[in-house]
Amino acid sequence: MSRPSPFALACGLILLGSALLSATSAGAQTADEKTKAQAEIWTKEQSVYYGRADGNMNNYMQATHPDYMAWPPWAEAPFGAEGLKRTQSTLGGDKEKLAMEFKDFTMNGDTALIYYKTHRTALGDGTPVDQVYENIHVWKRDGGEWKVMGGMAREKAKPKAP
Repeated sequence: MSRPSPFALACGLILLGSALLSATSAGAQTADEKTKAQAEIWTKEQSVYYGRADGNMNNYMQATHPDYMAWPPWAEAPFGAEGLKRTQSTLGGDKEKLAMEFKDFTMNGDTALIYYKTHRTALGDGTPVDQVYENIHVWKRDGGEWKVMGGMAREKAKPKAP
């Protein structure tokens, strides 16, 4: 069986996000509400990655919604919170170095999608790398607190030599 293209996968995630957005009961937010939510979610995203760079997934686990499901670029299929817990052993230490770049944000009611890039220059064990990932997370406000409900990442293709 052939694998779907990254474009097809991204389209599927966008459709999932759209379905989640249309399922929310709340209407449009004011600009201030959207700005506040974006700041809260971006702070949580950074906390997840900085925790990971320290060699643990605790911040990520605390930020997940009970119905969490995500598809990292290295996984054969999406997985839930149990799969996320298992990734702790793959971090390899506390020497990971990466930079995050916010790209975009959208929100409707209690659902928000955030888009960003990460550029990892060292693995957890300190091994130098040059990896750029394009990421999306779907966040759901649950009991007044934003929780990551789903996501997908892909490694950005390296330019081909002429």
